[in-house]
Amino acid sequence: MLTRVPDYFERFSCLAGACPHSCCIGWEVVIDPATAARYRALPGALGEQLRAALRTDEDGDDCFPLRGGRCPFLDGEDLCEIHRTLGEDATSATCRTHPRFTEEYGPFREISLAASCPAAAALLLGERAPLTFRETETPGEPEPGDPWLEPLLAVRERMFGLLSDRTRPLRRRLGDWLALALEAQELLDGDRAEDLPALAKAWVPAEADGPGDGPGLFPEVLDLLGELEVLEPDWRDLLAAGKTAPPAPQDAALLERTAAYFLFRYGLKAVNDGDLLSRIGFCVLAVLTAERLAPVCGLPEAVGRFSREIEHDAANLTTLQDRFWEDGRLALGRFRSELDR
Repeated sequence: MLTRVPDYFERFSCLAGACPHSCCIGWEVVIDPATAARYRALPGALGEQLRAALRTDEDGDDCFPLRGGRCPFLDGEDLCEIHRTLGEDATSATCRTHPRFTEEYGPFREISLAASCPAAAALLLGERAPLTFRETETPGEPEPGDPWLEPLLAVRERMFGLLSDRTRPLRRRLGDWLALALEAQELLDGDRAEDLPALAKAWVPAEADGPGDGPGLFPEVLDLLGELEVLEPDWRDLLAAGKTAPPAPQDAALLERTAAYFLFRYGLKAVNDGDLLSRIGFCVLAVLTAERLAPVCGLPEAVGRFSREIEHDAANLTTLQDRFWEDGRLALGRFRSELDR
């Protein structure tokens, strides 16, 4: 099967005990059924500790509830006792795969590295070259794709092309994404997905109409983000600080790479429900929010915290997708005004 990954994927290495935002802190660890069965059968003192810690959560999943905000098997050196004693293969599937996100699209799969992981964020933002993606053949039998898949792939490729044009300001390029997504959404809504490749091929950016005269996204959208579920309480403190912090220029090349990361993660998910516009809006929102918070905490931390609080919470992602269509704070006109500034 064809597998597509970001160009820095193979260079990823876990920071383990040196990680400033350990994935074993703050997140309840879900244990897959095969690993839970192994733990229940494991002899010795560690087996007894594993069985004593296992609980069933409200979704019916086996898990290790946090103790003092930490996985109960995270030791004093911030290393996994299970990993150290039994090896990586003895850890849960969640622990073995994090920070990888894998999307199966039928004829191919795409794997990204979550920007919530400091090591992954350092690779994403550690260079200024345009982000590219590598394709390799990996084990697995391809399956037929959804009829919308190839048309949506054509639109996403056009968006990557628009993003890579550094002769134009980044905000204009992000505005192009929204404009193209709006036209593509009209075709999807009209049951004309087969026309998306032609639209993508022929689409060219419109001339600028001049600065928008309406309100932009900020600071109100930071209030909206603070209304969502929160993993770490100081996320709301960061959002509040972002409302009043003086703007500071950020490296456009790094913001471009951030945009490419989010487009890769979310651009094809419209294959599930035909909702392309809200997902492209989310990608733009992520970049602009990171830019807004960067003067407070630095761009890598801003991108990582947004990813940690939003990307890893399915309820938050769904809420934002719904709010795009329902909440005036995420109206397209506000995006346009924000991008014209």
